[in-house]
Amino acid sequence: MLPVTQDDISLDSLYRIVSGVTFFKELMKNAPEQFELLMSMARFVTAKENEIILHKGDGANILYFLLRGQLDVTQDDESDQMINQVNPGEPFGVMAMVLNSKRSASVKVTSKQALLAGIEFAHFRHNDEASIFSLHTRITFFRMLNSNIRWALERNRMAEPEHPLIARMRTLPIYTGEKGTAAELHEQMHLAHLQSELLRDWNESRA
Repeated sequence: MLPVTQDDISLDSLYRIVSGVTFFKELMKNAPEQFELLMSMARFVTAKENEIILHKGDGANILYFLLRGQLDVTQDDESDQMINQVNPGEPFGVMAMVLNSKRSASVKVTSKQALLAGIEFAHFRHNDEASIFSLHTRITFFRMLNSNIRWALERNRMAEPEHPLIARMRTLPIYTGEKGTAAELHEQMHLAHLQSELLRDWNESRA
């Protein structure tokens, strides 16, 4: 992967591109100072066709969003069998970071080029005193993660409607407390962990 410079993409163009990502767009609209902070912390890179950008077994500390291009998720670096696809606007590599585990699959570029934004996950799991982002931003972040993981689980459920792990999906908690509070952040983080464990177990049941 190669870092993006302003000679490659102007700042105005980059802002327009990231507005297609729900998390970036929401901050841009509702918390512009946090959006600018996010942009300053994000790592924008390009990758070429057939380049493997995440390797199975690697450590996981960066959350990536696909901004342009197409990616395939495969069993490992050598496999050509697609497990899943990543489309523009989507985050990927979520499960390993939430569970603080190794990457469980590889991700390869299948378009001529891919444009990615990477953010250090540690910025969002720190406590209030350590985080550089506001409570609202971190809640927005974990809501986005939970939506992404839930969609992956729903895809599994539609593909395997009789799978025994569907019963666990029905037990996942729903937060009913006050929105935008530290309590919600705690519950969103807890839900992300529960959903990631379920997704991991489901994926492993197919191995």
